[in-house]
Amino acid sequence: MTGTTGMDPRAAHRAWTEHRWYRYRGCAPDPTDPSRMAGNPELLVGAHLAPDVDGGEPQADRLLREDAAVEVCLGCPVMVQCDAYANSVTPDGRLAEPDGVWGGRRALERHRAFIAKRHEVAAAVPDPDRKLRTKQKLAVLAGLAVHTDPYEVAQAAGVDVRTANWQRARLTRQLGLAHTASRGELLAAASVRGLIEGVTVVEDDGSVPAIPPLTHMPAVEAPEPAPEPAAVEDAPAGGPLRLQSPRRDRFTDVSGQLALWEAELCEMADVHDLFLNTPASLEAAA
Repeated sequence: MTGTTGMDPRAAHRAWTEHRWYRYRGCAPDPTDPSRMAGNPELLVGAHLAPDVDGGEPQADRLLREDAAVEVCLGCPVMVQCDAYANSVTPDGRLAEPDGVWGGRRALERHRAFIAKRHEVAAAVPDPDRKLRTKQKLAVLAGLAVHTDPYEVAQAAGVDVRTANWQRARLTRQLGLAHTASRGELLAAASVRGLIEGVTVVEDDGSVPAIPPLTHMPAVEAPEPAPEPAAVEDAPAGGPLRLQSPRRDRFTDVSGQLALWEAELCEMADVHDLFLNTPASLEAAA
């Protein structure tokens, strides 16, 4: 019995009053004294409701009366049906019986349960605009509200032009607009759904489309390539070509071999003479 029922108040009232034990309910008049309550002869009939007295009922008296009324409810054979009726919701969104003790619960308890149930129902309903409230879509709408040029819209939204145009097309479709809708129509539909709150819209002449035509990024001139280092030095006009000297630090020493920069011209002359000798001289040299 926590919360309200989904039953129609009239159906709930009928289920309560037509119950076979309804005549034996605790709040019914006592057969021997109709002014007293059948469930507790010490209580007057109607003790479940606050008395109509000038200045209102003192709090201490109210608490004692409600405690006694709750005790009568707990022994009632139709307490569940009574609770279902009193806490059913009318078409205008109110409890069928907003005042008094019904079904073993005070009015304050029943109102708290009613509010808690209403919050649960509201939380269970998905947001129909959840897909429209993405960070990127809201950024594109905010950019579109103050700009008409596709490049400026994309720059304001922090995305490239292709992405901005794609989101504009999705927003147009999700807001139920035609593919040929204008920028103003798109922004008006977004404003109704609360998607551009706090943004001042810059009006246009009505010719700006919601979905811009195919937009290409402006061509960017490629930088001129750096000149490659020349392998041959430029020779003066009419003069011989001069080859670049190799870097000697690129050569690796080999065991038993002279370093290139240690070879002397005289040694090269000796090698030349060696190749001019006869085979016998070569053998002797070996």
